[in-house]
Amino acid sequence: MQEAYLYQTVHVLDRKCLRLPEHLAVLDRWSRELFGRPGPQEAGKTAAGIVALAEREAPDSDRSKFVRLLLPASDGLRMEFAGVSLYRGYDLRSLMPEAVTLQYDLPFSDAPTAAREAAAELARQIAGKSGAAVAVRCDRDGIVLAADEAALFAVRGKTVCISPGEQSVERDLAVQGIRAAGLKLTERPVERGELPRMDELFWVDHRGVTALSRCDGHPYMAIIAERVAAALRRSFQQP
Repeated sequence: MQEAYLYQTVHVLDRKCLRLPEHLAVLDRWSRELFGRPGPQEAGKTAAGIVALAEREAPDSDRSKFVRLLLPASDGLRMEFAGVSLYRGYDLRSLMPEAVTLQYDLPFSDAPTAAREAAAELARQIAGKSGAAVAVRCDRDGIVLAADEAALFAVRGKTVCISPGEQSVERDLAVQGIRAAGLKLTERPVERGELPRMDELFWVDHRGVTALSRCDGHPYMAIIAERVAAALRRSFQQP
């Protein structure tokens, strides 16, 4: 797709679309602000389409599945199958990638647009030249914002810190897990120079919880990340 668009990726488990109303609310908000028209309003119809696509593409899998919602500037909602998970629900991913920090600002807002997606992909390519799989985005002042398009959480002891930033479904989900795990959450600017003193760095996206093994060569653990993932598992297992 070459035109401007908004996007969200929905987690599908046992034929249920997790957090779909929140994803649609994000599309609606930004569609009104950027495109001057409302986003998709029919949650039931959208959910049915998402589940049908996921089942058609991976009918024999009982794992989580992912479907991307694309809302172009001049057209209706589109859906793309985005793969099958190794896990059921939001879990701590076994992959602990290495990262490097990069300083760059987005051309517009931090809205989930084609521009943000393209900038993130370019950052990954640049990180790859350093042997890393993930780019940790910092702004021009060196404030840590995101990793792989998701808000980055930094852990010191039992305190989890996050820089102020644009709200998203995944950021809110991470906050829910942190609080459910009984951890202290502090929202303040996290500086690039602080990262070597942190114990863990992790983020939550549609795939689950991802903890970094290293960032700029500094090693990290995943103890708190596992506690957050466990809290999220419990929350989605409740009736």
